Amino acid sequence: MERPQINIRISKELKEEFYTYCKRENLQPSALIRNWIEEAVEIDKAKNNGFNSNILFPRNII
Repeated sequence: MERPQINIRISKELKEEFYTYCKRENLQPSALIRNWIEEAVEIDKAKNNGFNSNILFPRNII
């Protein structure tokens, strides 16, 4: 099964700190990010009785 990808740009320092955190906590970075996204979407669905991208992704951060 093919899984789509999301690519983001962050500073080298932030990436290193995140990977250090994940290693210390014995977490997979991609799994942690995937869980954050799934949780955000589920919270939005619960708040709005369905997905509402204007709530989850305000225009000022896109």
